Amino acid sequence: MSLTNDVVRTPIEPRTVAFGTVEATVDYSQLRALGRDKYPAYFNSTFRLLTADDTEIWPHIAEFREEDRTWLAHAVFLYGKNLRALPRDFDHAGAMARLMRRASVRTAMPGAQNDAFEREALRAGGWVSTVVVKALTPPGQDLAARLNLIYNPPGSDKGEDGTAKVGVLRKDVLAKELIPELVAVVDEQLAHWVRPRGVPQEMESIHHLQLIADFLQKYVALRLRPYADAWENGPYFDGFRYSERLQSTWELPNQHPNRLNWLLNRAQAIGWDKQRGALLAKADYDGTRPGDSETLHVLLDELLSTDALLSKKVGTLVKLTGAHTGGEGKISIQPIFPSPSWGTKADWRWRLIRTLVHELMHRLAHPAFTAKAKEIRHGQIIGEGFVDLLATDVYIQLCRDVTEVRSGVEILLHGLDATVTPDPSFLKVGYGEAGASATAVRDLVGDDRVRAAFFLGATHLIGLPLT
Repeated sequence: MSLTNDVVRTPIEPRTVAFGTVEATVDYSQLRALGRDKYPAYFNSTFRLLTADDTEIWPHIAEFREEDRTWLAHAVFLYGKNLRALPRDFDHAGAMARLMRRASVRTAMPGAQNDAFEREALRAGGWVSTVVVKALTPPGQDLAARLNLIYNPPGSDKGEDGTAKVGVLRKDVLAKELIPELVAVVDEQLAHWVRPRGVPQEMESIHHLQLIADFLQKYVALRLRPYADAWENGPYFDGFRYSERLQSTWELPNQHPNRLNWLLNRAQAIGWDKQRGALLAKADYDGTRPGDSETLHVLLDELLSTDALLSKKVGTLVKLTGAHTGGEGKISIQPIFPSPSWGTKADWRWRLIRTLVHELMHRLAHPAFTAKAKEIRHGQIIGEGFVDLLATDVYIQLCRDVTEVRSGVEILLHGLDATVTPDPSFLKVGYGEAGASATAVRDLVGDDRVRAAFFLGATHLIGLPLT
């Protein structure tokens, strides 16, 4: 069936391939004994046994190229060999369909080094995503209660028993305290881009950043296995290529709705920040209450509509803020270096690489996970906190890996000062209280549960019930 297995008989069989804490058995000896003339019966009978469906699938497979049939025969056999690890209600017909679709776009043939074929086939069929989640247990009642307090922090009101509770929204706190703080943040961020008189603007290489983006896509899959690339319907199986989705932030629209969205995002970030007074908590703001989010929306809308200078400033920042447009949309990155007062160009490249990792995490987040932002009071824990938590994990490991080999740093910094190391602040989880809360959740439930929830949508593992 393959040169590696049939002639040199390596890698050894039987063997196991590990996916985190779970293992799959690999042994194709019985398949190799099966002649190709038996393929029609093999595929039809296997499909029937798996699905209890008498439909003959061989007519479809007969049209495949020979190497595609070889790949599929091994993939189906491997899947069947490890069937017992799957739950009783698993959709085997769906798995077969995915494997049939994958055969023509496969990246590794049976016998490939480092178990590349097995890793591809079991991920594509949905075996990996299902089994790694099945191996993890959700938090118990007491732990779930502690997690709930993180997702839904108490308000500033007091109940009859003296405990803190979320009361009626205090619009005055939003208007008189949050908005002035937000205006100050706009000026703080804009200052990073104001260059000294006579100092010309310098362009960053989007082409080079695209090369880094493709590297990061592969790096994340490797470093965050078995979770980041395990979702059978996710970016690693839907044709997503980071470099092709990367664009300059200059291409972003910056009309009134875009400026308003920018302000809303920053309002969430600074409004929950304890160092800035946790003003959203003080205002008894609850993102799950439509009236609260609508009130904040209206206040910021009015602010932009009545302050032309502020609106212009925010429009400038929209064009200079890394962003992910959601779903399969574009990922935008700044095309210029900031003011020299911010730091050196090498400092900024390290910062941009971190931004690239952060925005990639947005793209890899499972829709079932991101949907939870609307179900908790502090939605930005989901929207940004966990995103930056995982981005920081990747970035720290990346910095360790590349700094061990000088050529690695030179490739990333490309033409800039390769002796510059990442600023220590880049190695810390950002987004204020949202990042701190995501970190607190991980401290309680562990890395595996957080990653299974984030990449595979298993939110019950972090105390957020599946819907």
